[in-house]
Amino acid sequence: MQPKISHTAQDLNLVLQNPTESEEIVYQVFSVEEPTNNKWVNKTVINPGKIGEEYNKTHGHYHTTNPHPELYKVEEGEGILILQKKHEILLVKAKAGDEILIEPEYGHSWSNTGNTPLVLLDNWSFGHSEEDYVFIDKHHGMAYYLTPEPTLNPNYQDLPQPIWVIPQQLPQGV
Repeated sequence: MQPKISHTAQDLNLVLQNPTESEEIVYQVFSVEEPTNNKWVNKTVINPGKIGEEYNKTHGHYHTTNPHPELYKVEEGEGILILQKKHEILLVKAKAGDEILIEPEYGHSWSNTGNTPLVLLDNWSFGHSEEDYVFIDKHHGMAYYLTPEPTLNPNYQDLPQPIWVIPQQLPQGV
């Protein structure tokens, strides 16, 4: 199966705490060839490891042009999903079997905190536009860099402290 998207560490420089010249593949996105119950559209595989002190992660984005919720399922591995909006930062510890519904007003990015690939399924079929990434790019990443102790991104102002949750603790609809 060929990836439809493949990102190296260097590709993510704009959103990293410490940019790098590394050409190691951080994550890939594949089309699900036989969607189960027509539910899952994409499979994202985030390799284990770190870029500096920061866990390997996805770029992060908002759904600006298609305001629909997105459902994720952790198929394998473990990681942290950062969900952010203006006055709320949630750090969701997730593991295999967990499902998380993300409402469109939340920016989101996944980080692999484990020693094996983090494999995610999602139902996003609307595609992405450049606008989905503008806010994250402008701020050089999400509100916090996910390191062993989450680090505040200095490009944000007046941020609340992040709240650690597990998927079962998320408010209805998040």
